[in-house]
Amino acid sequence: MINLIKKKVIEKLKDDQIRLKHVFGVYETALKLAKHYKLDEEKIAIASLFHDYTKNDDLSFYKKVLSKEMIETYQAFPVMYHALSAALILQNEYHIDDAEILNPIINHIWGRPHMSMYEKVVFVSDYAEPNRKFFDTHRIFDVAMKDLDLAVLMCMNLTLKYLEKLDMKPSQGQIEAYHYYMEVNSGKTQ
Repeated sequence: MINLIKKKVIEKLKDDQIRLKHVFGVYETALKLAKHYKLDEEKIAIASLFHDYTKNDDLSFYKKVLSKEMIETYQAFPVMYHALSAALILQNEYHIDDAEILNPIINHIWGRPHMSMYEKVVFVSDYAEPNRKFFDTHRIFDVAMKDLDLAVLMCMNLTLKYLEKLDMKPSQGQIEAYHYYMEVNSGKTQ
């Protein structure tokens, strides 16, 4: 299955080498964390390879894949469309209905309260992969190897600061996730 997924991702993203390099960076980083935390590496591999599968698609594509309700729910945050559509493609075309694969894809954008280890690994790997140039990826990865919840909070902080810099408001789900991980990490130092 992994080889099929790799082939599909390479085929889909072949015209965007930067995105393809990022996806494989997330994949390699997530596998390191999966090994460290003794998670199912195949599940992590599929989720990390597919997390940005539809990132370059446009609204007309998303409207074909997503329900009208999904489009309307995330209209103010269209960045969610690629996560939702990638998960739906895995479900519909590959008959994958495993929450430990689908939820990391859906929640890799801004996380959620009570994320599973699989979700946290993909979420953090999206920030910690070595091809990212605008984060201290090594520091995030080092923290993730010691304390995954603290690494999640670090990544959420980075996103919130980025949105603030762009004068954009975070979603309610993003705020809830951030407050949850603030509580989980209370007393720890970044």
